[in-house]
Amino acid sequence: MVPEGTNAADVIDVAFRRYNLALGAGLARMAGKLFRIGHLGDLNELMLLGALAGAEMAMRDVGLPVTPGAGVAAAAEHYRSTAAPVAPRAAPAQSPSLPPSPSSRAPVRA
Repeated sequence: MVPEGTNAADVIDVAFRRYNLALGAGLARMAGKLFRIGHLGDLNELMLLGALAGAEMAMRDVGLPVTPGAGVAAAAEHYRSTAAPVAPRAAPAQSPSLPPSPSSRAPVRA
């Protein structure tokens, strides 16, 4: 929701015309009170962080007191704390058909 006295349509308009970011409007009794971040098709966490950054910039452009990066930082920390842990990388297996790596070869003497 945007603060009372602000029309969310202004944020939506600026986001689209200045940053090419399409935000959804509030419907029925919520019209003008909020905007929505939606998607069609594929969307991942990093794409959403970009949408949050654009929404923050548009909100600042219409005069809302938004600390730059605050929403993006909060979302990024949430994603980091809830993401599945990454398994350790296994050492690559040496293929018998490949020549030995330079570090495993004996020095050549002239």
